[in-house]
Amino acid sequence: MPQEGFIRVDEKGNKPKPQAWRLSDKEIPTIYLDLASHLHQLVDYTIEQKPISVVANQDSDGWFNNIIDNVSCLCRYTTNIQGLVWFSKSALGHRNGLKLRIYGSEGSAVWEQMNPEELLLSYANGHKEILDRASHTEIASINRYTRFKAGHPAGFVEAFANLYCDFAQALLEYKLKGEWKSNEVFSVELALEGLKMFEAMVKSSISKKWENIELVIKEAVHG
Repeated sequence: MPQEGFIRVDEKGNKPKPQAWRLSDKEIPTIYLDLASHLHQLVDYTIEQKPISVVANQDSDGWFNNIIDNVSCLCRYTTNIQGLVWFSKSALGHRNGLKLRIYGSEGSAVWEQMNPEELLLSYANGHKEILDRASHTEIASINRYTRFKAGHPAGFVEAFANLYCDFAQALLEYKLKGEWKSNEVFSVELALEGLKMFEAMVKSSISKKWENIELVIKEAVHG
């Protein structure tokens, strides 16, 4: 998730003026809470695996001294999955470089936020295909994800509307049953797991070696 907000200048050469909270690093630098939290949740949602250990590096490369604005990390997940995470505020050329790439033995999938309506699939036999909302898709074509027909940009605002709807449904279910279950609403345990992961990343950036993640006692689940 590379961005350029901490190193760009405007057309007159003026440096950026981020919100004050973005320029205050604590034990876990703010960029982790700002960007890496999204990446942690996206990994959990797409591959449903837990982080085990990390080796990371962090730097301050932008206009704001001593504020961490660039982090790269190798991650080990359950079921022997390897991951690479990069999030930055000092990567010139990236307006919002959120990108997911998943590689398997039979194929791979690539999705970019700057081109959100296409999913690039590549297969072991060399075949490639691009899926969009006009393709035969079982989930993406249902009404809640398709407010306009293919060819009309959509998705970002609607995603927030869907999320608010999911929150409301989970809350109503909890009020009626005293418990709730959702594949779309994340639990507090997942948020705590992310913080444990970030702590290990910061520790690794100092020790320059692999650091294990202290897993949350209650396994993080969707619900």
